[in-house]
Amino acid sequence: MRSAAELKSLRAGTVAFIKANPVQLTLIPRKRISDGTGTRFQDQAARDEQELCLVDQSTARSPVPGVIQTSDGRERLVEWILLGRHDSEVELYDYWTDANGTWEVAQVFPANGYEVRAAVVRHA
Repeated sequence: MRSAAELKSLRAGTVAFIKANPVQLTLIPRKRISDGTGTRFQDQAARDEQELCLVDQSTARSPVPGVIQTSDGRERLVEWILLGRHDSEVELYDYWTDANGTWEVAQVFPANGYEVRAAVVRHA
């Protein structure tokens, strides 16, 4: 377990990293529901706007790039990490839309107490 001083330092580092290249996002959560013929997603009330950071992973590829299955059943390369403060609200299948397309949270990494990280994919 991390000490209070270590957590404080790590949280400050996360905030500084986000502040260097912030994006203001309003994530829309989705709930998977059964409709008798299968399942579909239903939008829920939008979350409050949050200051987050999109971290490009396309230049950080290893010999085996990260592949993840998204809500549409397709496998996609993870090209971005969404980074937030430790108390950010980000859940699997949350999404937002901007001029570049629709972005979907495809994986939320385990909590570590100082940041929230999620793999996101863009649907152009």
